[in-house]
Amino acid sequence: MPPDDPSRTPEPRNGGADGPIRRERFDLPRSNGTDGGGPGRHAGNVDRDPYRGSGRPGQSRQAAPRQPQRRRWLGVGGVLVLLLTIAVVTELVVAGRDDDGGDAGGDTGDTHVTGASETLVSEGHGEGREGPVPGDAPDTGGVGELPAGPEVTARGDGDYRGVGRAGMTAGDPDRRDADTYTFVVEVEKGLDTSVLGGGDAFASTVDATLSDPRSWISNGSFAFRHVSVTDRRAPDLRIRLTSPETTREVCGGQIELETSCFVEGPDVEGERRGAANAGRVVVNAARWVRGATTFEGDLGAYRQYLLNHEVGHGLGFARHQVCPEDGVLAPLMMQQTMSLNNGELQDLEAGREYGAAGRDTTCRPNAWPFPHGRSEGDPVDVRD
Repeated sequence: MPPDDPSRTPEPRNGGADGPIRRERFDLPRSNGTDGGGPGRHAGNVDRDPYRGSGRPGQSRQAAPRQPQRRRWLGVGGVLVLLLTIAVVTELVVAGRDDDGGDAGGDTGDTHVTGASETLVSEGHGEGREGPVPGDAPDTGGVGELPAGPEVTARGDGDYRGVGRAGMTAGDPDRRDADTYTFVVEVEKGLDTSVLGGGDAFASTVDATLSDPRSWISNGSFAFRHVSVTDRRAPDLRIRLTSPETTREVCGGQIELETSCFVEGPDVEGERRGAANAGRVVVNAARWVRGATTFEGDLGAYRQYLLNHEVGHGLGFARHQVCPEDGVLAPLMMQQTMSLNNGELQDLEAGREYGAAGRDTTCRPNAWPFPHGRSEGDPVDVRD
């Protein structure tokens, strides 16, 4: 976008008079009563049955009585015969098992195929039905609907715990004209993080995204420092992975769609543990786990977009942007979670003016303010 584009309206760290920087929060979708986790499905609670050990209560290990030397050797021989028998039986079972019946484990070495399977493969003439084309998905007509995927804890405890390791620095905090933001990374207590690799995995993605040369540090105007939640000084940003229902309560909204948000200032209660100089980046766990249809299954790129977009609000880029030209990379501050088409976004936000860009203009997904890794220039200038 041109340098004089009004997409960036910097806000003071302590908040402006116009209220919270927020225009993208919508409510949770209601359950459609169907199975399968399709679009629009309400995120259900994850099964939290406690881990059950395999030991038997009351059992104790006792030392076996000593046997004469001759009998000990006979015992070892019997064990060897038994192990050889088990090995032979196992080999027969593995060799006779279908490919489709195999376990979905890690690297298992060579794959053994039965003669019948080899015959089926070698005599095929390509006359069967074609498989599905990767990326094809049913057209539900639902703009901004949540894709199918793993279940996510619907509601957490409303309190947060710190995750990750403090100390990461991105950009040049010592640069005279750089605006350095400190941040902490937190996960809502009660949120099952097993579906995303744990809370530390979330924090690692935050660190990696903000330190990427395509992120906000690219032109030297911004720098970031990951600090500890135990630091006596309040951070500028609290980046919080949050359950969907807590997200709804914190962010508010009118349209029944899942999204994330940025909210200025500390927690409503004003507690010290929730203090933040700039505000809170509220990352909806449902989106973090399932992504958005606009990114066509690229969950990693969507997570980078989500972080960069919401942190961008925290840096003062309050306004959302439109697709400037058909087929180009979308500006980062476009509401890409919802749609890449101006007209669809306009319908979601009734009355919004899209200017000369036009309702039919559609962009391509983009996760970065500087997608080409520019070292200078204005962010979201993606048409060169």
